Amino acid sequence: MDKQSPFHEFVPVRWQPCEGGEFIYSVRRNHGVRGAFKLHNVNDAINDNRRLSEKILLEYCINDCSYPVVTAADMLDSPYPWDAAAQGNILGEVAERIARRITKYFLKHWSRAGRTGGIFDRRFDPRRSDEYIVAHTGKYLLKIKRYPNLIILKRTGETGGAARGKFGYENIKELDGFFDYRYEGRRHILVLESKLEKINVNCGDLVNNLFAPLGDLFPDAAFSYVLFTDRRSILTRGTHDSRHRLKALPVKIYEELKPHGVDTLFFTFNESRDDFERIKDFLITQYRSIRNLGVTLYGRTVLTEKELTVFDGGETPHIKLVKDPQSGLWHEVPLRHKS
Repeated sequence: MDKQSPFHEFVPVRWQPCEGGEFIYSVRRNHGVRGAFKLHNVNDAINDNRRLSEKILLEYCINDCSYPVVTAADMLDSPYPWDAAAQGNILGEVAERIARRITKYFLKHWSRAGRTGGIFDRRFDPRRSDEYIVAHTGKYLLKIKRYPNLIILKRTGETGGAARGKFGYENIKELDGFFDYRYEGRRHILVLESKLEKINVNCGDLVNNLFAPLGDLFPDAAFSYVLFTDRRSILTRGTHDSRHRLKALPVKIYEELKPHGVDTLFFTFNESRDDFERIKDFLITQYRSIRNLGVTLYGRTVLTEKELTVFDGGETPHIKLVKDPQSGLWHEVPLRHKS
């Protein structure tokens, strides 16, 4: 292990729990970032005086810091509708955004000897970054597909109708997250991949289509692969539970990348799968509400003789009805958040 690596405490360790017994791999530390999500509808206090596109629907809080993870603009500008037909996309995107937020916070607060940033200059504008070329060589090209997601392109030299890709390049890898970290004079690049439950990672693909091209693009950098998933996907259950023993596939990933000088960090979400399902259902409701479509509500309902209040998971009710004492009809009333 490179002594300069700032992440050596997070890399798996091979050891023998019992003399004469089998060797196992364990992870010693998680990222240590304790975060919690909050759901908001457009009428919540946090969204007062915000334009529709700026209204926060999913917020992530870490210590005293708060970050918008999903806004109305993210939904309205999305290449797919946030509805039941796209549940897999929504779950994957939410997991990816939370994983990026935690990893970024982790890097900013991990060591006084380290700092983030450096890949983009100060003139870089994320709002106008599609197709922005980050780095290139004669063989590979790294560019932003849709900020902050990046893609690696490989030169084929082929053009025309039968060509792979466009303009003589083909897309060989998409990156969920890319972090440039400087530590004691050395550049460390961390590539993030987020997975919910099932880890369908191809080790050969990681070597050939990810870290070999990145090594060509950034020859002076050290690399780490950050696999962000849930605990059950990477750790065994049973007698070695307290030892944080890795399952077979995570071990294979680590062992395949190690000879290529790539560290592997296994980080886990603070949220359960049920949490992600709740977030997904809430965001689908908000999307349908913003688009003036019919909604199905999963929140609590408060019913009295005079009032009917339905919540959708946010702080403010989704709808409130008051009964007219004379006609007996129910009328919708304007919503006001709690003071």
